Amino acid sequence: MKFCELTENEFATFSKEVSCKNFFQSLETLKRYKTNKEEVYLVGVKDNDKVVAASILVAYKESKYFNYKTFNAYKGFLMDYSNNELLKFFTKEIKKFIKSKKGFRLYIDPYIVSEQRDTDGKVVEGGINNLSVKESLLTLGYHYIGEYTQVKWNYCLDIQGKTKEELFKTFKPNTRNNINKTLNKYLLNVRKLTLEELPLFKKVTEDTCARRGFKDKTLKYYQDMYKAFKDKVVFYICELDCDKYITNLEKEIEAANERIITLSDSPSNKNRKLSLAQEVKSNTKRIEEAKAIKKEKGNIVPLSAAMFILWGDEVVYLFSGSYDEYMSFCGQYRLQWEIISYACDNHYSRYNFYGIKDLFNPQGKDYGVYEFKKGFNGYVEELLGAFVIPTNLLGKIIYLIKK
Repeated sequence: MKFCELTENEFATFSKEVSCKNFFQSLETLKRYKTNKEEVYLVGVKDNDKVVAASILVAYKESKYFNYKTFNAYKGFLMDYSNNELLKFFTKEIKKFIKSKKGFRLYIDPYIVSEQRDTDGKVVEGGINNLSVKESLLTLGYHYIGEYTQVKWNYCLDIQGKTKEELFKTFKPNTRNNINKTLNKYLLNVRKLTLEELPLFKKVTEDTCARRGFKDKTLKYYQDMYKAFKDKVVFYICELDCDKYITNLEKEIEAANERIITLSDSPSNKNRKLSLAQEVKSNTKRIEEAKAIKKEKGNIVPLSAAMFILWGDEVVYLFSGSYDEYMSFCGQYRLQWEIISYACDNHYSRYNFYGIKDLFNPQGKDYGVYEFKKGFNGYVEELLGAFVIPTNLLGKIIYLIKK
């Protein structure tokens, strides 16, 4: 086996073949790093001139550590982690390489499942188990740190071989009802944003992050991702057309009034008439609310926005936001149904809702996000987590101090 720096073509070919492929370890991500003039390397292992392992390494200078560098292999190495001989060789050589570039530590977070789990986060008996990989990494000198800069827990949906209609039936009732309302009552529209329209997306995410106390990505980040990933990324915005919505409500009112008239005064129809009268009252109120929204915001009103990566056999739900005052229109449900339908129609194997937190803590501030994703009846995915390995004496000392 031979450790070497890889060409972009070598890396691109191998990155699409390996089972743990992911967009973090892709030529598109590499190009984004280079656009931003970041220090980045393509390294790998060849066996008989065939690439058997590869990784993008990103280096960051640490001023507080005498300008020595921290290296990151986001989502780990692209390789077969069960091949202990290969893992040992790659680790040994990559440590030497990083040390030669004035690096003192390396972080990795392999894109492989730790233990298979169900929708409630419970371990599936007899399911996938890669804890042996964790033990192998620890044996080689890596230190387990759990969660680092990347998420450890995802929520995913198995869509392989399923139609969107079949999948819809598996969603929880509340999720189905909310999707149906966005389609049949609110008549929400979803459209793709162009590069020039990304400030609209940024405005939504910025509002959401400010409300929830998160730090948003910059507009430049979203623009760079758009340029780098091209047809492998999509930015959707969900909008309310006030005129269409008002017209639909007026039709519902007319239909309800006609039904009230046709129903006889029989006692058996009393509750039905009361229900229809309540429907007329509710829709009349909604019309007034819609008119007020239109007067303040205009006819077309953005509700929610989301960014998705189309990579390999999965679609990844990466970033999103919603305006708090319009949550009742269920814009995020409409966005999810749009992309899940696309994924099914285009024969992807799974839909990755991406990060979840607080799944074992119902009182946690992010438990609601987990509950929202859980409504689509998928499964929890626990990744192996993050590890750090020192590459010189400084790295060892810093790890021991921070331990």
